[in-house]
Order: sequence, then structure tokens, then C-alpha cells
Amino acid sequence: MRRAVLQDRVKATSEASPPLVYGTMLHEIFQEAMMANRWDLGFLGRVIDDVIKKHIEDLYIIKVDVAAAREHLQSKMTELSHWARAFVSVEPRPEAVVEDRNGKKANMAITKLLDVEEHVWSPMYGLKGNIDATVEVVMADGAQQRTLTVPFEVKTGRNANSSHMAQTALYTLLLTDRYDIDVACGILYYMETSKTMRIPSVRHELRHMVMQRNHLACYIRERSVQLPPMLKNKHLCGRCYAKATCFVYHRLADEGDGETSGMGDKFDEAVKHLTPRHRDFFLKWEKLLTLEEKEGQKTKRELWTMTSKEREKKSRCFANVVIEPGSAWVDGDNPRINRFHYTFVKQAAQAGFSFVESELTVGEPIVVSDEQGHFALAIGYVTAVRAQRISVAVDRRLHNARIRQAGFDERDNQVFASIMDVGAGQGASSSSSSCSSSSSSSSSSVPVLRYRLDQDEFSNGMATVRNNLVQLMANQVAAADKLRRLIVDLAPPRFKPGPSWDQHGEAKDEELNIDQRRAVDKVMKAQDYALVLGMPGTGKTTTIAHIIRALTAQGKSVLLTSHTHTAVDNILLKLRADKLGILRLGAAAKVHGEVRDFAHVAGERFDSFAQIDEAWQSTPIVATTCLGINHAVFGQRGFDYCIVDEASQITLPICAGPIRLARAFVLVGDHNQLPPVVRNEAARAGGLDVSLFKLLSDAHPAAVVSLEHQYRMCGDVMALSNTLIYNGRLRCGYEGLRSASLHIPDMAALARLHHDGASLSSASLSSASLSCSSRAVCPAPLPGLCWLHDALAPSARVRFLSTDSLLPPAREVAHGKRIVNPAEVRVVSLLVHALVATGVPPRNIGVMTHYRAQLFLLRDALRAHANVEMHTTDRFQGRDKDVVVLSLVRANDAGCIGDLLRDWRRINVAFTRAKTKLLVVGSAATLACARRPTGRDAEPDLATDTPADGGRPDMLARFVALMEQRQWLHGLPPHALESHLVHDASAASQPPSLPALAPVSNNKPKNKPRAPGKENRPPQAPKRATIGARALLQDKLITRDVLNQMTDGAYL
Repeated sequence: MRRAVLQDRVKATSEASPPLVYGTMLHEIFQEAMMANRWDLGFLGRVIDDVIKKHIEDLYIIKVDVAAAREHLQSKMTELSHWARAFVSVEPRPEAVVEDRNGKKANMAITKLLDVEEHVWSPMYGLKGNIDATVEVVMADGAQQRTLTVPFEVKTGRNANSSHMAQTALYTLLLTDRYDIDVACGILYYMETSKTMRIPSVRHELRHMVMQRNHLACYIRERSVQLPPMLKNKHLCGRCYAKATCFVYHRLADEGDGETSGMGDKFDEAVKHLTPRHRDFFLKWEKLLTLEEKEGQKTKRELWTMTSKEREKKSRCFANVVIEPGSAWVDGDNPRINRFHYTFVKQAAQAGFSFVESELTVGEPIVVSDEQGHFALAIGYVTAVRAQRISVAVDRRLHNARIRQAGFDERDNQVFASIMDVGAGQGASSSSSSCSSSSSSSSSSVPVLRYRLDQDEFSNGMATVRNNLVQLMANQVAAADKLRRLIVDLAPPRFKPGPSWDQHGEAKDEELNIDQRRAVDKVMKAQDYALVLGMPGTGKTTTIAHIIRALTAQGKSVLLTSHTHTAVDNILLKLRADKLGILRLGAAAKVHGEVRDFAHVAGERFDSFAQIDEAWQSTPIVATTCLGINHAVFGQRGFDYCIVDEASQITLPICAGPIRLARAFVLVGDHNQLPPVVRNEAARAGGLDVSLFKLLSDAHPAAVVSLEHQYRMCGDVMALSNTLIYNGRLRCGYEGLRSASLHIPDMAALARLHHDGASLSSASLSSASLSCSSRAVCPAPLPGLCWLHDALAPSARVRFLSTDSLLPPAREVAHGKRIVNPAEVRVVSLLVHALVATGVPPRNIGVMTHYRAQLFLLRDALRAHANVEMHTTDRFQGRDKDVVVLSLVRANDAGCIGDLLRDWRRINVAFTRAKTKLLVVGSAATLACARRPTGRDAEPDLATDTPADGGRPDMLARFVALMEQRQWLHGLPPHALESHLVHDASAASQPPSLPALAPVSNNKPKNKPRAPGKENRPPQAPKRATIGARALLQDKLITRDVLNQMTDGAYL
């Protein structure tokens, strides 16, 4: 029980060994032979060759050469072939005897193969499993003969075990749920001896196992640091692969010793280095991780408790999708999982639907289920997203094996569609060559199977993170003792004395400024660690590339990691011309295409141990994300240096993973920008959002070197963060940058957005389509007369466009967790349209907001400008644009700006993305009197589902004061929303009047039932809305849907 809980909570896996590797290979050989129904030694030999090619890395790890592996596998094939001749047939043969535990015998024939490696997640029983094969058998038991669908479990050893029987029995429950039949038994086959057992589904035995499952589930659900008690068995515990993790928990969580563990001196020796300070550190971070983990449990339940359409509204699912005909293919060069590729489209997409508007982005893990309630048919990740289709790579083929065939009977004739039919005289295509199956399910009369694609909330990344914490406490890694001294005890880092780096000339440095030279020098002298504080636009990526060049020039090895794949690849692209040996780990779809051209990429085929040795051992640079350190290469080698980019965005336990693999580490980040993402409020309050970068820089400022010369922002844009955040430390990298401005190719084109005599008299300006008067019409695109002209002027590098004077009032609209501001959507839309009309390339324009609901409205309003990049502030970190338009959304009389705008680090990111022009749209009055939200005013972080940190609530008030002081604050004219023409209706439709959504009432609703599970949430006030002139949003389907949801259907 204790090991099972540890397996769930900590990613503690056994090391590769010959029995494990051979077992996996034999399973694959069996499955390939069963799918093809080919058991002759010639065919099996060819399958062995293919399987060896797929697993050559595993053989390299266990140090077994190819010839020896081939000989071992071939020695098992004669027995397998003899077994198949007896058991794989149309009718039971006399020699095909199965026996149950009580000695009762029956004759059996495997007649069909329904599936291999079938994933089954059963919410009915709270179990999930991976069944080796699902087969149809004819069971002749005396005078009775039945056709049954049963689980088939393969064991490659020779010794029968009660746990094997229990596993097979539980699989009968899973198949009962999956196929909606009563599964009578399971088959357990031992390949070494050909022993084949029938494991009956006995109710009282299954009841006992389900009770044990419930007992285990209690520990898993509670997530307590106290685990089930140790076995106190020296023999079993001494051989357990999880003993190091088990010992750490028993010592630090249970305050155990050699006597309480039952391991005596062996236990005491293993944990003697752990002190009370280590215990406090471990328990603190273990508790914080558990709090954050529980937050994720909420979305896990959605897969069972919400329909696909309900999850789709939360952007975490796509409902009712079908496989696009002709899109299925198998990556035969991929020896690992996720070889099967499919493209899905909506079966009946509503107008305006787009796959792009979702959290399911490229690289996101997904679960494929069907709309009939069969979960986890396949697991994989997104490979491509387009407006009308989404492509995925998954671990198994998708086909409908649950189609009942003619003559089906729930008890005696359980016949389903198959991928191999012995009676048909042929098998399915090999898994390495086809995604489709040759089965009766291919009939044109079979209805198209509807699927759902869910964000995979079950991939347990927290187990890897918790393992990092355990490894920091254990002494399995040579660097563990040193890291405890530096991180737990906060001992000062050591630096070598000597001349500076640029006097050695290890790498070309003519492109480096003085800050970057100091950073390289600091790293070269570091014996423990160095910290590089990279302010916005200061060339962190370039500096890291130079650090890597300098280190490799001295023969050092480097592990390069970061929070995201994009950040890793951006650094590698800087090293393309250096011809350095690079091993890039990670799923191929997440690796930049250009990186694949010059680096070894994980998953590529190796033909020999020599090629593996070159890629794994001889490359001076290995690159991956911080959570990608479970690759086998890290068990084969260590590193001189580990460089962690974006370190200020990474929690301490995550960061502890990669740095333990190196002698010294370098953290690069800026804790004045986005902190680590933490969803749980209590975890954040406890310090989970304090990165290792922040912890060490506060403890030892002397270890920090700052990059202060920036090459992104013109002087006016830089002044915002320089004044509000960095106390004047930021400097322009060269003099010309200070006065840089946005190039407007054709300012005269603004005339096309202005009314003339013809347009004023046309039907397009009738009262039915536009409620505007002569004073509302902008007279001409002239300075001082046209607000668009003033905002676009090259000299207007920073402008705050206040919406306070707009008519009707530009107030935010709140409904539940959604906050939007339709007036700001209109202003941003006009600005972007004007920029594009005057010749600014759309790719040079960025639109940003803190609120996801507002982002949806902006994307809908600007959908004609597909090349304009639009993201939440969090997603914009690391990006920049020539011109950025920022929508702040919040506008209310109470001065409530919410948690998002109160987070000064997000504001810092928002203010530092623009190169030459920053246009901020918002309510100056609201920001100037901003107060800390309390009670019902408090909001979650709607851009990240993460409540924001406290910080500096007066940041935006100071921003308004700075805008006024520099005369950069411009109040929009009252009729700014109606004063200009937009010819492209799909870009920004002309409104007769803005939606008049009433502000939230303070009256308590009468008899309004609260939603289940929301007992502690304050009651929501009713919303009333009147929306006139439907022409405003007649072609804005997404906007209409959002407004309908926010107004309880008022806009129909």
C-alpha cells in the first residue's frame, strides 16, 4: 500500500534492467504477431529485428548488445509459436486447455483480436488500466460452448503470482464498463512456460479488491504527508526500488528511525545527514505542493462530472469532433509512443467556431474519449491547431471496437468488431504502417464515431516536482549535499579569484556590452552558482548564448533548461552558426523546426550504440525544459553547468530538478516580471510563488549581476518601467534607440476612416444603422481634431487614452468570473484598424489584455486581421512588437481594479512589450483611486486562472500621475466610438449604440439557488441588460455568445 501511494505522489521508478526491457520487447512481439495472426519463426524473426531497432536505446542503457538481445528473444519464439498453434484458431482444440485456480479445465480458442494495449478509465469503479489485449474467445466448458470477450494479460516470466491473478480479475471490471457486458473471466498467459490460466470474475473476490482500492484511494485523496506504514520487512524493503523515497518520508514526515522502519542500521545510515532544518524545509514545500496539487484536482473531476459541451465552454475541451477522412497516419520512424496521428474537425460546427479559441494549444497533453462515455481511448498531445481543424499524435489507434456484430448475445455470444479475425484468414495491418484496421467496423452502415478532446488534467507533473524535493533530501545524487547547503542552509556561493573573463578571450565578445561581459565573467568564476538579473529587452538570450560559447570553449558541458520549449529553442537558434554538438530533448512537435536541422533530437532513430554514444555522451550541450529531466540520458551523465532561463517564473521545487544534475548552476530571470504560476491561494500565501532565483538573490545580492542596457524600447516607453519599477537603472543600449518612433507609411490614409458628404447622406448613416450627429463626426484627420490621428502620430510614443468621458459611459461588465469592457473593445478595434489602414504591417502590432474574456471579444472584433498577435499579458512575456495596444478593462465608480491590475509584475510585463509605441486604453479615474479589492470585489486571475499576488496597489495610480506629468494622458472625446467610419465590416462593425449592460446591482436576489459546491461563495446579484440595435453584433458570433452568457440570454 505504501509503495502504491508513493508511486502516485512521487515519480520514483525502478532503473532499467534486462528483465524489464526484455519484458517490454516480448510484449510488443506478441502483440504484433497477434495483430497479423502470423506465428511462423520467419515472421517472428522480422518482428524481433523491428522491435530491437525501436528499443536500441534501452539496450544501450542496460549494456546488452544487439546480437545478444536478438539471441535471447529468438530463444523464446519456438515456445510462443507452439502455443499459438494450439490456442489461436476458429474452434477450441483438444490441446488448448485453460485451467483456473481450482483445477477446473476448459478448452479455449482465441478467434478475434479486438484491441491491444487498450486504455480503460472507469469512473464507475474508480480504476484505470492498460490491458495487453482484448480478445474474443470460444470457451468450451464441458457441454457448454460460449463466445466471450475477455481481457488477455501476458506475463513474460515463468512464476505465477497472486498479484497477476488479481490484476487480471480487475481487468474484467474495466472491460465490463468499457463494453457494457458482463465479462465472465480473464485470461492470464505466461510466455516462458505457455501456462494459460482462466481467472474467473468472482464477486466476493472483486468486492475485496475494490475495498482495497477504496482504502488506497483514501490515502491518495487526502494527500497527507503521512503515508501508510512501512512493511518492516528487511528482505522486501531492501529490494524495493522506492526505498530511498520511502526512507526520506519516514524520517522527515514520521520522524522515524531504524527501529520504527524495521530496517535497523541500514535506515539510520541512509538518513543520518538529515537535520531538523532539513525537515522543516521539506515539510514546508511538501505542504505547498500538496495545496497546489489539490487545486488541480478540481479540474480533474470535470472529465467525469461535466459534459463535453460544458467543458468546451471553459476552453478545456472540444466536443463532438470526428476524424477527418484521410487524415490518419502512423509515424513509422517514431519508435516510441504517440505514433498515431489524426486530424479532427467539428461534426457540425456553429458559424464563427474556431479551434484556435481554446486552451488546447500545440504541445498541450490531451485525452481522447468518445461521446458515448468511453474515456481515454487514447492519450497524446496536440501537434497543430487551425481554425477549422486540430491535429493530434496519440499512443494508440482509434477505431470503434465496441460495435456489436450480428447474433450478439450479452451472455453467450459477445461478438464485437475486431482488428484481427482468425476466421477471415487475415490480420490487421501492422501498427507501424497503418492507422486503420481491417475489421467489420469499416462498413459504411456504421455511424461516424463522435469524439471529445479533453485537456489532460491527469498527467501527473506534480509527481516529478515532488521527486525533485525528495532527491534534494536523499543522497542518491552527488550534488545533493551541496545543494542542501546552498538552498536549505542558504550558504553564500563561492567564486574563483582571478582575472576577468574578457582577458582570457574564450569566446568572441565584440558584440557584448559591459553588463553582458560582467555576466559572462561572473559565471566563469562561479564555483556554486551565479544569478543574472535580465531586465526587459536587455538581451538575456544573447547573453546566455555567449555564456554557453565561453563554457564550451573551455571544454565544459552544459545543461540548458527553461520554463518553456520556446525559450530553450530561442537560445539554441543563437548557437546555430557555432556548430556545437547539441542534444535537444522533448516531443518533436514542441521543438522548433529549425533546431531539428542542426541538433540531435530525442526520438530520432539510432542504428548503433556508437550513434547513441555520440548523441548522449559527446554533445557538450543538452537542452530541455525543467520538467523534461526524466530522460534516460540523465542517468548516464552529469554536467559541469546547468543554465536555467526564465528562472524567476519557476517554482523552487521545479528548479531543483535540473540543477542537481550539474556541478554549478546559473539562474537567469527577473523577479520584477511574472512570478511562478500558482493557482492555490494558500500555497501562494505560503510562498510557493517565491522562485529559487528570488530566494537566492535576496539572500546573496553579491551573487547577482544585472543586465541594464536594453535594446527594445524607445526612451518614452522605457520611462514607464524605469520610473515605476527599476528606479532609473534601465538604459537605452544605443543613442538612436532613445528617439526611435513608429514608422507610419501613409498617415493620409486616415481620411478613409472619416465621413464625407456622401457617407453622411447615405443609408449607412440612417438612424437605423448609426445614431450619430454632426458633432459626433470627426471632421478631418488633423492634429488636435482627430483622436486617432493624435494617437497614431509618430511623436506619440506613449499615450494613455482615457475612456472616462465616453458616451454612453464605458463601464466594465461583470458576470461571475468574466469581466469585459465592450467600449474598450471598440476603441482598440478602431486603433488597430487605423494602424493597418495607414500601412503598419499587422505582424508588427500586438494587442494585449489581462482578461481572457476580453481577449475573446478582441479576437472576434479583429478577426479580419489574422496577423495581429493578441494574447493575455502572461502569454506576451518574451514577445515584443513595434506597437502594442493594451486594454485594461476595469472601469467602475468604486475604484476597484482587481487582483490582476494590482499585480505590478504583470503591469511591468505589459508596459515593456512595445518597441516604439504603447497605447493604453482604460479609465484614468478608476486607476487613479485604485484600492485593494475585498470580499466580493476580489477576483481570480482570469488570464491564468491564478489569483494574483499582492504587490504595489498604488502602481497604476502612480502610472496615471506619470502620464499626467508628461502630458501623455489624453481623454477620448465623448463620441469617439461613433466618430469614424470602418469600411471593413468584419473588422469593426459600426455600432448604433453600445450594449447598455446595467452595472451589477447591490440588491440580494430573491430565492436564487446557489450552484452545487459553491456554498462558501457570496450570492451573485442579478444582471439586467438592454441591448439595442442588433446590427451592432450581427456578424460577431463569438461576441454575441459571450454577451448572451453574461446577460443570461438577454441578447438573443
